[in-house]
Amino acid sequence: MDQIFTAAFLVPLLAAGVRMGAPLIFGSVGDVLSEKTGVMNIALEGEMLIAALLAFMAAYSSGSLLLGVLVGGFTGLLSALVIAFWGISRRQDQSVVGIMFNIFALGFTNFLYRATFGVRTERASVATLETIRIPVLADIPYIGEIFFQHNILVYLAFIGAVAVWFVMKYTKFGLQAAAAGENPKAAAAAGINVVRLRYIGYMFSGFMAGIGGAFLSLGNVGTFTENMSSGRGFICLAITILSRWNPLFAVLAAFLFGTVEALQLRLQAMGADLPYQFFVALPYIVTLISLVIFGRNIRAPKDLGNAYDKESR
Repeated sequence: MDQIFTAAFLVPLLAAGVRMGAPLIFGSVGDVLSEKTGVMNIALEGEMLIAALLAFMAAYSSGSLLLGVLVGGFTGLLSALVIAFWGISRRQDQSVVGIMFNIFALGFTNFLYRATFGVRTERASVATLETIRIPVLADIPYIGEIFFQHNILVYLAFIGAVAVWFVMKYTKFGLQAAAAGENPKAAAAAGINVVRLRYIGYMFSGFMAGIGGAFLSLGNVGTFTENMSSGRGFICLAITILSRWNPLFAVLAAFLFGTVEALQLRLQAMGADLPYQFFVALPYIVTLISLVIFGRNIRAPKDLGNAYDKESR
């Protein structure tokens, strides 16, 4: 175990933590914005899963990874539109709608993959996104390898988090979104279109989750596997709470969970004397413990998860 505390172990571990935290950043940062408007995108898990498959299929059939990523993003967006229709326009319970979509996504992706590629031992695959070394910064000892030698989606995840933080904090749209989530009737009385803002929140959250799903299939492994999201959508929901709806804090939490995921893989490879099921469950155990320890006295948007009826008083 002494090798765990060496630079040769820690630097690649933290670099993997950044890489594996990227899809969590996409999902959680999108969810931060949607929850600020008052809607809960419980369907992040399903959106990521369907996007991972369709992004892979698009890249596989076209030979273009860029097209695959775009297809993943818009798959998540269209999925969120379906959920928004039921959760906002039809005023159904947002949690129930999201859970049902997650169940549908698991069965649908398994069926579509087998119907398209058949059942075979050798899985269809594509090349993964290339690593981009940031000049000068990538040459900084330790830091360069950890943060500045990744594919384009990792960098876009960090840029997106900063952009969302800026929009929420310093723009009129951010103030209106917060008002829609705190007191929608007062916001509507001030001339704010609450329904439009909540649709935008869902759509943006779905798009970001879709990019995160595309990262899973095109950024990491170059293929699709059943239940590929593996609970990451639910971890994104936990990150949203732990970050207190702050995109920058969401980045830190995603990095933590990504590092735990990378650690459990390395501990299994080292042959640690514990059942492998423990290591597989480790990221989720850390999630639960984090919610217990840091989830106290957190104030969510007041109208989060409530159906908004613009006709009521």
